Amino acid sequence: MGTEAIAPAMAPPPAPLLFVSVAAYNDPELFPTLHSAYGQAAHPERLRFGVVDQHVVDRYGELPTWKAQIRYIWLNARDARGVCFARSMLAGLMEGEAFLLQIDSHMRFDPGWDQILIDQWTSLEQPRALLTASPMPWTPDAGPIPLPTGKVIVLEPHPEYPLRNRAALVANPSGRPVPGQRLAAGCLFAAGTLYDEVPYDPHLYFNGEELVYAQRLLARGWTIYHPSLLPIYHLYKQPKGDPSLVHWGQTVHRDWDPQALRAKGERRLSDALADALGPVYSHRP
Repeated sequence: MGTEAIAPAMAPPPAPLLFVSVAAYNDPELFPTLHSAYGQAAHPERLRFGVVDQHVVDRYGELPTWKAQIRYIWLNARDARGVCFARSMLAGLMEGEAFLLQIDSHMRFDPGWDQILIDQWTSLEQPRALLTASPMPWTPDAGPIPLPTGKVIVLEPHPEYPLRNRAALVANPSGRPVPGQRLAAGCLFAAGTLYDEVPYDPHLYFNGEELVYAQRLLARGWTIYHPSLLPIYHLYKQPKGDPSLVHWGQTVHRDWDPQALRAKGERRLSDALADALGPVYSHRP
């Protein structure tokens, strides 16, 4: 009798990786943010971090022992051109990860946050679904303040500043993510193709970042949802907070005047809202 060849066992598919996109400006909370994300993840080995650290010194030597999972770019604070410029650089650090989480550099995380977001995104069964909200706060004194049970954070136009968002807590009896029209740039979870399909605009400064990006995404077939479970917290700056933590604070010598960057960004914003930047940037499908 002849012998039959035994087919080799199929290797399991690789686990999906999650790219965490972090833009920082002179932020002492950058490394605590990275440690919280890594330490609280259900699958820390699947995380890949992209960091653009706009700081007065290169902090590469302060990276944690798991720095092989961090792609770090130092940009001297004097050369910083705002958050949109930094976020546009982060797209170039991705290497085909399945998921993308875009955050600010002063966040905290609940245990298992990565699987919580992936499970919610998967339940929507839409490859172009996007989960986003302005997170509940954390403070050094009180720690994280959880999202109230049965509530969801929705984003609305600010009544006095339409280019900005206003967050509101509303009842969510369904317990599922809620459709929306606005996004929070500091807490945004989606498929890893997001930056490729809708690139970030380096010419915007701050004003209009979230409104324009939301409109461009919607025009390209993406759907915005506000998550029913939000395992991420944000340290919100106080009116009398440290001015060195904001780019317009004029706390370091810079080759780029924030006022000139703001004016440039507002011209770009005007052109974007007028749909005058061509098909790649168009708000039309």
